[in-house]
Amino acid sequence: MISEQISILVLGLGPLASAAARLLFLAGNAVAMHQSGDPKVLRRKMSFADAWSDGDAVLDGVEARVTGRADEFLAGMRQQNFIPVLTHRVASTVERWPWDIVLDAAGESGGAQDGKFNAPLRMGLGSGPVAGEDCDLVIATEGLDPGAVIRKGSAPADASRAEIGFHSAGLSLAPHDGRFRAARDIGARIGKGDLLGHVGATPIVAPRAGRLIGLRRPGAVVAREEKLAEVALDPRTPFSDVGANEQAVARAVLLAAQMEVNGWEPVKLKGLV
Repeated sequence: MISEQISILVLGLGPLASAAARLLFLAGNAVAMHQSGDPKVLRRKMSFADAWSDGDAVLDGVEARVTGRADEFLAGMRQQNFIPVLTHRVASTVERWPWDIVLDAAGESGGAQDGKFNAPLRMGLGSGPVAGEDCDLVIATEGLDPGAVIRKGSAPADASRAEIGFHSAGLSLAPHDGRFRAARDIGARIGKGDLLGHVGATPIVAPRAGRLIGLRRPGAVVAREEKLAEVALDPRTPFSDVGANEQAVARAVLLAAQMEVNGWEPVKLKGLV
């Protein structure tokens, strides 16, 4: 636990942001999440992303709930029996709230920070934020050392993913702008060429056989070449709850927050290993 008085705002509703928010919440902190636009999240069952459209979502036993009014938000923060989700762009209640920590993971769900969320400790998640410029420290999420704490500069992106084509990676993309209508559910076993849904009148088919582990929200308005679905070759690939990589990153976020709030010094291993 960090402290019962610590207030933490997590920007974004993607799997990594959701795993971090969930663990920070379970550690006894007052946690809220913010996402102003439709989350561009495929692995919706591994995140709180569906709360944006459905009003609430449950991830591994923890509920996140959209709070449209100030009194709902305040009740959630004070009672700490669910994670409030804020979907408006900028609200004085949120901006004026005395946040102790802001965790920026907005890029994961296709968003960007659009409010003036000041806090004594600003943390970034992934390869977008830059420690020493727009935040105090960054938690790596990809590459060889996910969970590493970076105090200057940005975290590396996973270069190996950029070398893999979308088709070979099991991803389906939108052929043009339009509204996405889903024909399958996340977790379904599918064959190559099976219908996954439509963008307008254009069918979207599975690029390979396997298990459907990610799918854009049915009814979402999508842009050309936006990711719509993800198919894993291994049928044992997790498609719901918190994944192993997300757990590791969430633990790193919690530990880094504990170190900063409690004034712990990082362990220096140079010359020791």
